[in-house]
Amino acid sequence: MNSRRRWREDSPEDAEPVEMGSRPSKMPRRNDHKEVMGTIENLMVKLSDNSATVQGRIEDLSYYVADTLHIYKWDILRILVECVASHPMQSGAYATFVGLVNVRDYEFGGECLNCLVQQLLKSLLEGEWTKARSLVLLLADLVNTSVLTVGSMLQLLNALANVCEEEASPQRRRDFYAHLVLGTLPLIGRELYEKKEVALQALIKRLQLYMKKERTCTDGVRLLRIWSNGDVPQHDYLELLWQQITRLLRDNWIEQELLRPYAPFDETLSTALQHHLPALEPPRYEPDTVTYPRPWLVFRLFEVSDFPPDMRMPDELDIGRHAIESHILETLELYHLERKICAERLLAYCVARPTLAMEHCIVEVLLGQMLQLPSSPLLTINYGALLIELCKLVPDKFPRVVAQAADMLYTQLEYMNASSFDRFVNWFSHHLSNFRYQWNWQDWESCTTVPELHPSSMFVRELLKKCMRLSYYQHVVQMMPISFAALLPVSPDPNFKYINELLPGAKLAKHLLEAIRSKCAPELLGGLVESTTELEDALKINVLMQTFLHLGCKSFTHIFSIFSKFQAVLKMLACNDANQMSMLSALFELWASNEQVKLVVADKLMKMQIVGAHVIVAWVFDPALKQELVKMYMWELLNLTVKYTKFHRRDSEQDQASRLEALLLNIVQSCVQVLTKHQPASQELEIDYWFDWVQGRLQELLFNYMEDVRNISSKLRQIATELEECKRLSNMLNDYLDYIQ
Repeated sequence: MNSRRRWREDSPEDAEPVEMGSRPSKMPRRNDHKEVMGTIENLMVKLSDNSATVQGRIEDLSYYVADTLHIYKWDILRILVECVASHPMQSGAYATFVGLVNVRDYEFGGECLNCLVQQLLKSLLEGEWTKARSLVLLLADLVNTSVLTVGSMLQLLNALANVCEEEASPQRRRDFYAHLVLGTLPLIGRELYEKKEVALQALIKRLQLYMKKERTCTDGVRLLRIWSNGDVPQHDYLELLWQQITRLLRDNWIEQELLRPYAPFDETLSTALQHHLPALEPPRYEPDTVTYPRPWLVFRLFEVSDFPPDMRMPDELDIGRHAIESHILETLELYHLERKICAERLLAYCVARPTLAMEHCIVEVLLGQMLQLPSSPLLTINYGALLIELCKLVPDKFPRVVAQAADMLYTQLEYMNASSFDRFVNWFSHHLSNFRYQWNWQDWESCTTVPELHPSSMFVRELLKKCMRLSYYQHVVQMMPISFAALLPVSPDPNFKYINELLPGAKLAKHLLEAIRSKCAPELLGGLVESTTELEDALKINVLMQTFLHLGCKSFTHIFSIFSKFQAVLKMLACNDANQMSMLSALFELWASNEQVKLVVADKLMKMQIVGAHVIVAWVFDPALKQELVKMYMWELLNLTVKYTKFHRRDSEQDQASRLEALLLNIVQSCVQVLTKHQPASQELEIDYWFDWVQGRLQELLFNYMEDVRNISSKLRQIATELEECKRLSNMLNDYLDYIQ
């Protein structure tokens, strides 16, 4: 009897009860258990480091667990599943470990396979798509380590491929399973080719039938294109993988880039007995149970001519390119919150491939993720911080590649989606701020001769305004060539007009200034405003707000301190929508040339519940601000408004959801109204940049809140059907609604 057997969570075996009268010596054994499991977990995590020492680590781990396998078996399997789920591209190392243990303990190999199949089925049921992909990759590599028979794996792949033939299933479900099978074939394609060629050909034909005849690429793909022209390659993710597999098939399944750490152990592994896989049937499709992955596009930024003469890179249809990019993405996913560790891991991967242009590939993958539509997987700052770290670690290579990439993106600005455009502005301004704003601006001088709303001109304007937020106005002016003078931001100084004593309201402004400077009570200030009966409410509010903003002009802290002290006065005056609009009018009038202050202060007024979210929407789409609507800060304000409405809990969850839906519908209706009113006046223009900017930013906002917009999709569909005279806008809304379904 094994007295060290413990109660285990999720163990298929029953725990053994403690015998009556036995010595309660459990604490030392628990400590031993923690120590042993800590060592095993540490060794297993280290297998994910694809360095030259991984072979020794695999051996160390397999020998370490040999004597304790019967005690810690289920804990070891739990850790194995966790590690593989996090490191799918290192499945070969984990399969080698299982293979070496299987040589000594055949029973463990069978239990491991049973566990993996159960975990795979659970992942498919619960929508854990990344984990499911990782487990299938591990099973494929277990064929290579002589744990699993080729026939069993082929049976599993055919079972997964069956989903592609389900006519009642949505395309996203079928796409996922097709991608699951195709992504596995590079690992075992050669083995299947040598031992099960006929069966492999039959599987390929089934997938080919789906890819060429049954699958369509119209499901919102137009909305996912970062560029509207065809100069920059943009591939549907599944179509690209299919083309890479087709190339691999022509090459007789021979590739060069996949990691195969089991190769040195072939002689030992070949002595093992192999197992058959338990039968697995993919879960049946049930609507509204899980959300399948949405399609995405892969773009290529660099061409062969962009690489150094002594460097190469597998071309885009080479499966090696897929393997390299998958390694980079895995590293990014695991370590994006630790930029130094992430950069070091990526550099180690570069060093291991000295003949490849890895710097170009890393930059291309990072920028591709950052600009991806409908949204980037991580925050823009994550990609920016990592690129900065890479530039600092390898100053002779990465800065040049990043500059080359930025210049290429700039040349394609005219065709870039508005959402990707905004992220490009945010990233590049942050990047410049970390390198003393050094840039060869003369290369972009052509932007000074194009129309005001042309993308290259807009880019430089928005970029300089963002740089000014991170620096200061005079510095931005000094760093730019004289030829860029027309694109420079205006000096961001406040304009307190009531210094002119002849203006209506100047007398009240003077009294308010004196009262606030003498530290009067809020009640006294409120009485002073109310007692001024000769002025209209709108003018009184304008005077009060401009006075507050004038006194607090030194910093946001000063402004917020005044707002906090006199919050009761502000709430008293903000009793209706017209008065709240007057407050925003005063803000935009005094800080007319400082977009950052307008954005931050308007957001503060909303969060203090002085100005309502619907009022901000009405203000943003006011006809008087039509030319401001193409600027980034206005849509930043709208996004902040939606975000606050969504996450600030004031009522019940149902009331909050209703309020959010009403706000989103209000934004769409208001934007549609200004776009349709603009349409007749712009039909003679060859390119209507204003319309493109506003529609693009509306699409960006809708993408940011897809799950919430789905609740009002029927109303948006009705709006789209009524836009007969504005086909571009109608097509965009219909494509968007098709995508989010």
